[in-house]
Amino acid sequence: MIKENLPITFSIAEVAKMTRFPEGEHKLFEWLRKYGYLLKNNEPSQYQISRGWFVYTFKDIHLGNQQRGVPVSRVTIKGLAGLERVFERYFPVCKPCNQMN
Repeated sequence: MIKENLPITFSIAEVAKMTRFPEGEHKLFEWLRKYGYLLKNNEPSQYQISRGWFVYTFKDIHLGNQQRGVPVSRVTIKGLAGLERVFERYFPVCKPCNQMN
């Protein structure tokens, strides 16, 4: 079995936890769609894929006797760093709150 050099990626749920996005994973999906990072079907926009922030993979699911590939959006390390910077602009932490951590 040959291993390809695949980038390290994170699920949207992991990104929500790591970046402490307010209100969690479902709101993060909504936010990413609202600001054009994801399309309506939760696939990353071509621009975000070109930037190297998101990758698009398929996950096999089993429905009875059938197997089907479902598209999954994943965030790269570069995308995680970029989203953290974007979130800092949109959701600034007040200085007293930041000092408590």
